[in-house]
Amino acid sequence: KKEFVKSVKLRIDEIATKYIAPDEGTLDFALMYIPAENVYYETIIKGEDGNDLVSYAYGKRVIPVSPNNLYVYLQTIAMGLRGMQVEHRAKEILADLSRLNTEFTKVTESYDVLGKHITSASSRYEETGRLLGKFGTRVEQIEEKTGDDRRQIIE
Repeated sequence: KKEFVKSVKLRIDEIATKYIAPDEGTLDFALMYIPAENVYYETIIKGEDGNDLVSYAYGKRVIPVSPNNLYVYLQTIAMGLRGMQVEHRAKEILADLSRLNTEFTKVTESYDVLGKHITSASSRYEETGRLLGKFGTRVEQIEEKTGDDRRQIIE
């Protein structure tokens, strides 16, 4: 029994050292597959001295799994990873929306400036039209006054 405990602890330490490296992109835990249910059972029960291997494994962030529960653990991990992907995608979407809002603000400001220029140009156009009307009226008045005199000068 002592050799078994020692052997399993060595395997747990090996897995923890070899496969748990979050700085290198791994998860912060590892699964230790135990292919026989009876060996798995011996791993997770408390020993006669009150110590249990599963607590030691959990302390090293190693999770013992058996053929009967491996699929459940893998599904749980997959769901967690999908959740992380959704969260990551949601953050990307929020960043895109923020950039879109910034661009929309710029377009709105440009649109407002353009509107002011169009209003100013329209106002100037109308003002110039009134001035041309007055100018034309003034020219006609001068022509009426000088109409006979002009004919005499031309002849």
